[in-house]
This record gives sequence, C-alpha cells and structure tokens, in this order.
Amino acid sequence: MVSVDDITEIFERIAERFEQPVPIGGRCESNVYYRVESLTESDLDACAEYVAYRIKNVAAQPPQLFLKLPGGYSFFAERLCAVYSEIAGKGKDIPLEQYLESKLSNGHGTKYRGHNAILITDVITTARSSLEAHTKATLRGIPVLCWATLIDRTFGPGPVPVVSAFTGEPVRVLTQIG
Repeated sequence: MVSVDDITEIFERIAERFEQPVPIGGRCESNVYYRVESLTESDLDACAEYVAYRIKNVAAQPPQLFLKLPGGYSFFAERLCAVYSEIAGKGKDIPLEQYLESKLSNGHGTKYRGHNAILITDVITTARSSLEAHTKATLRGIPVLCWATLIDRTFGPGPVPVVSAFTGEPVRVLTQIG
C-alpha cells in the first residue's frame, strides 16, 4: 500500500520553487509550481491507488460514475477509475465519462441521472471549474460524492470533500472570482 511519505516524495520531486510568484491556472499565482506532466507511470499508479483507497473511506456511498473534467495533462482519471474498480471488488467496471456540457445536454445527463458521481481532475486551484461542473451535474440529477484530484490547492471546504493525493502550496488569486 502507498504511504503518505511515498506521495510526498513524488510531489517534492516535481515541485519547482521560485523566489517571485509565477502565474498558474490563469487566475492564480504561487511560488511553487507542480509539473504534473513530469509524473512517471509508476507515480501516477501510486497516486491513483492512494486516492482510490481514500475515496473508498470518504465517500458516503459507492460511486457509480467517474466524470473527467477537461484540461488535464495526465491520464490520472483513467488510472483512478481502473484502480478503484479493482479495489472496490464489485466485479464490474465503473464508467468513466469525459465531462462536457454538450454530452450532458445530449443524453448523458438523462443516462446517468441518479448515478453517484466523482469529478476528477489533475489539479484544483480556486475550484471554480470544479464547482461549475458540480453544479451542472447536480442540476441534471447526477449527485456528486466528492472531487478527486492529484493536487488540491483550494482555499477550503466546498460542497463535497476533495480527495487528493497531495495538498499543494497555497495560491494567490490574481483576479476576482465571481
């Protein structure tokens, strides 16, 4: 089983530290940037295993759907879905769908109505895109159990737990969110 120390070591290896803050995510800046694209296959496997076990312990109900948010650089969502399906031991794969507003409007919203979902992305900073996706999914009758991510850099609690492999260094918001 993957330990917290293993995960910390992985993210320390891909962290770049700067004296002056650098822009990240379009609306934020930080003195630390995590090069997610530098994660190795084994790093991603370890993170997926770690997050899958955390989801199993945190989610009030078992997930029936994984929704991959756009903009990721890794295949973390695919790995997490596979690993979770394996450790859940239910004998069937949990579907992974690319979260696209057009797909939800064109039948997937109805197809997955009532399915407990997990939103997955590589890094969450201000949580704005995750919150928008969460809202749109729940308005279509898809309950969201939690958000799963490699790195959580949010400012605090949201509407559901954030289950991450790693809590990153804080960010500063450059523009007003709203």
